[in-house]
Amino acid sequence: MEYNYYVYNKPECNVIVNKMPKWYREVKFEGDETHGSITFHSQNDYDEIWGPNSTLEINWEKKDRMNLFYYKEVQNSIDVYNAIGLVVTKKEQDWLLSHEQTIWFGQRRKMMRKRYYVEKAIHVIFYCDISERIFNAHAIVIGKLYENFELFILKAFNSMVCH
Repeated sequence: MEYNYYVYNKPECNVIVNKMPKWYREVKFEGDETHGSITFHSQNDYDEIWGPNSTLEINWEKKDRMNLFYYKEVQNSIDVYNAIGLVVTKKEQDWLLSHEQTIWFGQRRKMMRKRYYVEKAIHVIFYCDISERIFNAHAIVIGKLYENFELFILKAFNSMVCH
């Protein structure tokens, strides 16, 4: 039996991903438990211009519950990515442990050095009441390989432990 996942644990920021796909490796970590980000790249490169087949980023920020408007945060995340040409194609709401999470999917055509690439994205946003942090997890995959990555990325996002 082949294992496709490993447990990613970062005690410096109290973030655990129980089902991180095995081909993702951490390339950058910044911050602490109140504010920060972790960036992962897939091991294989699509070509010399595009770079890794997929990138995955997890960001968090400490926010007081009284000053948080969850759906405004969701809309802000959509607006930020709309500004760079990413069109949201589908939006879903689900539960992650006891946290309400919103998942949206999008795509765009991106030009890099006179080549066009189709880029597909999955974005998850949720608020943790216990640690009082809002999490944004964003994955970008080259369009041709999206079907191969989608289920693995969704399992990784749905296995996050934030407190």
